[in-house]
This record gives sequence, C-alpha cells and structure tokens, in this order.
Amino acid sequence: MIRIIIIAIILTASAALGAPLTPPVPDQSTGPGERVIKTPKTAEWEGEWVSVSSQVDSLDRMGLFKKAAAAAKGPAAEDIKRAFLKRFSSDMARVKISSGRFTFLSPDGSTIIGTALYTYNGFVEQMSEGREIQWHRFTYASGYNKYPVLVCSEPFGMLGQWMIVHGDAVIKIKNWRYDSMAEQAIMLPADLAAEAIGDTLDTPEFTAFLLSLPITIMNERKVAP
Repeated sequence: MIRIIIIAIILTASAALGAPLTPPVPDQSTGPGERVIKTPKTAEWEGEWVSVSSQVDSLDRMGLFKKAAAAAKGPAAEDIKRAFLKRFSSDMARVKISSGRFTFLSPDGSTIIGTALYTYNGFVEQMSEGREIQWHRFTYASGYNKYPVLVCSEPFGMLGQWMIVHGDAVIKIKNWRYDSMAEQAIMLPADLAAEAIGDTLDTPEFTAFLLSLPITIMNERKVAP
C-alpha cells in the first residue's frame, strides 16, 4: 500500500477505523489482477482527515527535516523538505467523508471549499514495498467538480492513515498502478494535533524514508571540490 511510503516503513501495525464495514458481496472478476466489489463505498474512510503536507511547516519547526539533513551530511533541511513536498504536496488539505460525499475543507476545517458526491468503482490489488495493498477508485457524480477521480488506499498503520491520489494522472487510468508520481496526499485523522503527527513521524525509519527520496541540492549550497 502506500506502504510505498511513509508508514510502509514506519507504522507496521494495521488499525481499524471506527465505523464497522458493511459485509461485502461476492467479488466479481473482471480481469487479471482486478476485482470489483460494490458494497464498501466510503465505509473505510468515514470521518474527517487532514493531509500531512498541510502540516509540513509544523514538522519543519519540530526539526524533522533538520534531523534528516544531519544524518545525510549533504543536503540541507530545505532540500529534504522540498523533496518531500514534491512527492506528497497536495492542495487537498482536509476532507470529510460520509456515505459517498466528500467535503473539502480549509486546513483548519473552518471553511468549506466544496462538496461532491462520488460513485464507487471498485478496487485493484497491487504489490508495493513487498506488501499487497488495495487501491479504491471513486469517480465524480455531482457537486464540486475539481477532482474527477479519487483513488484511496485502504487505511493502514496505528493511526489508520491512508493515501488519496488525485489529478490528471489518475483520470485516464482505470486499472493500473496508483502509487505513482501523481498528485497525492497522506491523510491522518483530523483530530490529531500537529505535534502528535510530528511525534509519530519522529523516528529513524521516517528519517531513512526522507533520505530515500530523490533530493536535489540547490546550486548555491553546493560545495566546490
């Protein structure tokens, strides 16, 4: 799962999100590697979520990127922060999900940006970082139309975090990989304080993950031989 990412390395215990899942109907095979299931809809993602990228300044203040820079002995904290945002930057800062309805909010939840209904289109299972994960696809039905397609990973980890992929890269793709370089966000429960997010990610594993990203060192900071 996007254990491809962050908590693929960090949080290994799987956690269930509050609402019980609706028992699924039998799978319908539609092709190799693809199974479609019609009952889950948004049950796994019910609740309100905030993206890690919307909290990145707080992570910066807590020194997570500086710790990675110290371990790297090369790129600066800003280089590492930029690499993280290049991979996980998203304009989807906060979202509330209920019964197929996605309400997009400002980072602090005070302003509703738009609300849309989505239709569930099934899921695919793919191996990622040695672990099989599910990617669930939703397509726009009505309302706020900024995101025609949303692809949600199954929740995972101690906090029930998950990935939401959106943007042009997933609009044309129906059944292929979703853990690409498409626009995506790591989503965590919205009632989790920024400090708690930082504490969760303040681990050697997360530092190692940051240093595994493609990091570009700004020219002005390169040291001549």
